[in-house]
Amino acid sequence: MVQIATIYSNKIDDRFEARYYINFAKINRVFINFDNITISEIADLKGGYTPNYKYFKEEPESSEIYRKYFPFIKSSNVKRGVLDINNLSFIDRYAHERLLKKSIIQGGDLLIAMTGTVGAVTLVPQTIFQANISQNVVRIRIADKWRNKIPEEYLVVLLNSKFGQIQIQGLLTSTNQKYLNQIAIGKIKIPILKNHENIINIYRKAYKMEIDSLLKIEQAKKLFEEEININHKEINEDKVYSVNSADLTDIFTPKFYYPKYLNTLKALKKKFKTIKLGEIADIKRGDEVGSENYRKYIDRKDSDIPFIRTSDLVNYEIDNYPDYYIDEEIYNELKQDLKAGDIIYTKDGKIGLSAILTAEDKCILASGLARIRIKKELDPYYVFLVLSTNIGYYQAMQRVVIAATLPHLQQERLGEIEIPIINEQTQSKISQLVAEAFKLKAEKKKLFREALTKVEELLK
Repeated sequence: MVQIATIYSNKIDDRFEARYYINFAKINRVFINFDNITISEIADLKGGYTPNYKYFKEEPESSEIYRKYFPFIKSSNVKRGVLDINNLSFIDRYAHERLLKKSIIQGGDLLIAMTGTVGAVTLVPQTIFQANISQNVVRIRIADKWRNKIPEEYLVVLLNSKFGQIQIQGLLTSTNQKYLNQIAIGKIKIPILKNHENIINIYRKAYKMEIDSLLKIEQAKKLFEEEININHKEINEDKVYSVNSADLTDIFTPKFYYPKYLNTLKALKKKFKTIKLGEIADIKRGDEVGSENYRKYIDRKDSDIPFIRTSDLVNYEIDNYPDYYIDEEIYNELKQDLKAGDIIYTKDGKIGLSAILTAEDKCILASGLARIRIKKELDPYYVFLVLSTNIGYYQAMQRVVIAATLPHLQQERLGEIEIPIINEQTQSKISQLVAEAFKLKAEKKKLFREALTKVEELLK
């Protein structure tokens, strides 16, 4: 599609890129109708840094977090309106307080991704005491004197709207890999609205629902761990081990026989009867629609359908605002048969992440994802919870193979994961907590969509 815009010479600044001027021509009418100010005038911006891998810890104990280790946020954690805290990395105290002292963030800060989902903006939850950011993330901290006039919640909604994203896309570098730098972020113009309180309140309500939903899932996990009562610290973690030929199965990968994985499952099966996932579920994989059919977030039509890849599972749900969208006609042709209550599971890329579809979700699943529909015997919310714990994760990791250079979990192997049949009363409590969590998530999605719609209507 050819785009043409007329820009007068007195409006040309230090940038000589057509995209920059075409994008701003689309929204210049807003700057005529509203007072505006740039981000650099109202906020302090700070970029991060990625330390040496030796400072990272893969899975710190919960008691060590904020004592020995601190969350480290990458650009892949920054999604539109939400921070993916289910997939965080951790760095040690020395790196956090010494090497990255200048880029420490805290609850209430804004983050914007400079790579990955470029231009995605989110608010750091108050549940995060302190954390740090990579060099591909910029922290935006609004000055106290501006916080009442332009609160963080207003910026999150504004910058994730089409209006905000048009500006951001115009400010990207023109190199092969699109990149957003800190100076460009500071130039983003913010319309000063006098009637944005409703937008702010809607987002605050949605934000609280997200935090509450994650707390309920953590409560459910705690109930499950207490019920199975397996001390993971006592289970052998030998990196060098041997396997008797009599113990070999049809899987010939070292990870399948890793003592920590095998012994965890043995400890579980001593206490509980288990059932294979494939015996109680219908499992189908997604489809690859071809990159020629991708439509970017900023170019999407109202009827377009979110295309969910393995990187689009966020905090146990699908991202309603992913990088790519697909025409509704293709959605109708694929007939993927998705409905609320289905479990979505990553079998490629970052393997072992799970989500549940809500009534607010309409999407197309990529081929790296599996749809799991529980047909009998167990509640889907309980099965989801098991898959989201070490019990499910270890079994998935046992069955991962490398296809060419990429890790892959075959669909039939996914069906071999064993689900423990624990006390019915505890199962019921877990299912109830998870169901409540996803009811909150569905309402949160509805509210965030409402906030985006309202800000775009105001700017018209």
